[in-house]
Amino acid sequence: MKTTSIIFGLFITSFITAQEFFVRYNQVGYKTLGKKSLIINSSYSMNDKSWSISDGDSVILNGVVKKSVTGKGDHTNFQFNYRIDFSSVQNNGLIHFNFEKKSYPINIDPDPYTKYIKEILRYLRQQRSASYESIDRRPGHFCDSSAIIYKQVGKKKEWRETALNVDVSGGWYDAGDYLKFSLTNAYTCYQLLRAYEENSQIFNYKIYSKSHLNDLLDEVKFGLNFLEKCYVNDSTFVFQVGDNRDHELGDRLPENDTNPYRHAYSALSRSQMAFASASFAVASRVFSSVDSIRAKVYLQKSMELFEMSRKHKGIHWFEKNHEVFYADKSPFDNILLSASELAITTRKKYYEEQIQYYSSLAGKGYWASWSDFNMIAHSRAGKYCARSSNYLISELEYFEKKATHVNNIWMVPHDYTWGSLYSFFGVASAGILHDNLLGRKTFSYLAQEVIDYTFGKNNWGASFLASKNIPNSVQNIYSQTYKLQEKLFPIGAIAEGPGDMEGHLSNVKWFSLSKEALKSEKFNTQKVVFYDDDSDFQTMETTICGIADGIFLLSLMSK
Repeated sequence: MKTTSIIFGLFITSFITAQEFFVRYNQVGYKTLGKKSLIINSSYSMNDKSWSISDGDSVILNGVVKKSVTGKGDHTNFQFNYRIDFSSVQNNGLIHFNFEKKSYPINIDPDPYTKYIKEILRYLRQQRSASYESIDRRPGHFCDSSAIIYKQVGKKKEWRETALNVDVSGGWYDAGDYLKFSLTNAYTCYQLLRAYEENSQIFNYKIYSKSHLNDLLDEVKFGLNFLEKCYVNDSTFVFQVGDNRDHELGDRLPENDTNPYRHAYSALSRSQMAFASASFAVASRVFSSVDSIRAKVYLQKSMELFEMSRKHKGIHWFEKNHEVFYADKSPFDNILLSASELAITTRKKYYEEQIQYYSSLAGKGYWASWSDFNMIAHSRAGKYCARSSNYLISELEYFEKKATHVNNIWMVPHDYTWGSLYSFFGVASAGILHDNLLGRKTFSYLAQEVIDYTFGKNNWGASFLASKNIPNSVQNIYSQTYKLQEKLFPIGAIAEGPGDMEGHLSNVKWFSLSKEALKSEKFNTQKVVFYDDDSDFQTMETTICGIADGIFLLSLMSK
């Protein structure tokens, strides 16, 4: 499809002429004792129209549609928007919301989310590099076992080839490309390990693991092995494998990739080393009961990397032309996280003192991602430092104000941008961790709203988790694996989801949206867009960080 056609399509978003309405709800289900609500978007007034909820032949709740919560705006393209709360319904099983001669099946369950964690973890295994235990594609990039090390040299800090080679095989591909980063691999390991610590019982299964470990710990160990390789010695730490030239070679499967530029970029970068340290610190606790030898190794590496992250002042990433990868400009949230996890693991006063120092340096980020991990870091530091608890509360109050704004019908916690769904996950998890830390029920309700949004209570009625078990699941993940193997379904992928209109327009020249994908336009607004199309890397790419964020949040929600 020509670019002009796409741009024209993007500008017809606001025109809805037919009299129609849409019921949006969580298609996976609601927890028995939790908050439950759905949204009705309509092009015409539905005030005082009757609705009911039935269980079999019995009506268990009924009411009438009340005043529209908000009109057309940033969050909805419909003039009338209604919220129906049915939290009082606690009947387990399939119930039905009945409205205007239509019936909508809704699942109520004590634990509706755990089974989907297995699918998400499966997708991560698919992202493995140089592993014969990966799935959905044959392995490749075994030549990473002898990658040329590049370092910055001279006053201009130019990247130059060295005479050294390093084994950086393994790890997970970052997203739809074949690049690998220590930061995102460490982030993923950390979130998986913390998910296990928070709710280990839901991971007691082996579907793909060929080791003595369950699927989650087997997957984590694979990621940790890569991080160990990145930490070559006290003067060499690999933070990136490959560069932007990966994006210039077209679609190919790993086994067919002939990219000669899979170099290992090395620098003693504080952000990357500190996050690896935090991951190793948690790993030393988790693995102490299943592999005590590895646990001791992980702890030693964690302590060494912590000191290196304190000692060295540089922040590094590889920059070439228009592509800058994972430019985490502040290391202090990562160092605070590392100090907190080491304090928990070792119970040494030294690390508690470091928490006091780095808490104020980390400060507030007002975001949640690989670059701004402040809230999670403060939630871990909070037991040692009241300042961290206050920072956490301040950030969550900021997000809560956004979520509860009168025009925010979906109660999403911040503005739309690229990858905002993953940041929603981070805010939701931080809200739960806050409530657990301080023993209050203050912010965790935001997590249910984020979960509902993820699974269908959104403008498009789509589940952003790809699953054959969810009625209106996304289908067309931006991934070479599934684009080149059309018969395969991307089980467990979590799309980056709705993005900002401005950002989408700036990238539209790279997209070739299908007619099917363009059908969703009438649900877009002047602020937010979404297309289920495998050429749209803004809305439909899946990253390993997003996968890890999803697993962590669902593990918290499944307790």
